[in-house]
Amino acid sequence: MTSFTSPAPAEKSIRFEFLPDGRTPVVSSKEVAARFGKKHKDVLREIDRLGGQLPADFCGRNFAPTEESVAVPASGGFRQDRAFALTRDGFTLLAMGFTGAAAVQWKLKYIEAFNALERAVLENARADALTEGARMALRLTPARRRRMRRASVYRDKGLSMGDIAKLLDVNKREVHYLLRTAEVVEPKRLGA
Repeated sequence: MTSFTSPAPAEKSIRFEFLPDGRTPVVSSKEVAARFGKKHKDVLREIDRLGGQLPADFCGRNFAPTEESVAVPASGGFRQDRAFALTRDGFTLLAMGFTGAAAVQWKLKYIEAFNALERAVLENARADALTEGARMALRLTPARRRRMRRASVYRDKGLSMGDIAKLLDVNKREVHYLLRTAEVVEPKRLGA
């Protein structure tokens, strides 16, 4: 697994690793225990409990059993302790069951991150719509732009699609296209 430590200036860093596919980030159950101030054996017990309640395919994808070397000071050697590599979904499911101040703080940050993601998605959708509007605007000839504006004015006055089509000497399909184009290209003019 490839390791990565997240930059977190005001807090402890979280050490992430990547599965052999190089795309799936995971965090060790030991890291989770340390981050939330819990004993690793308690985290393992909670993962085992969740494993008994979840479908096997979900557990296989999100709770990968691993082993971690732990120094044994008395002998100067190492022993292998049971651990899990948790994907984002596994980590989320596990952490949502935690209580305490650290868990509440994490849950608040999770909500903030989700809200930021939602804002980014909406911003991308808006940018895509603006791009669509730019493409439509480029296809408008001056005569078609005039018809588009007239169609918008007629619609604002309450005329039907059929009446607008007759006044502009076009079919209803063209009126629909003109009005749709007006919504995308000149949204501020609508309802003015």
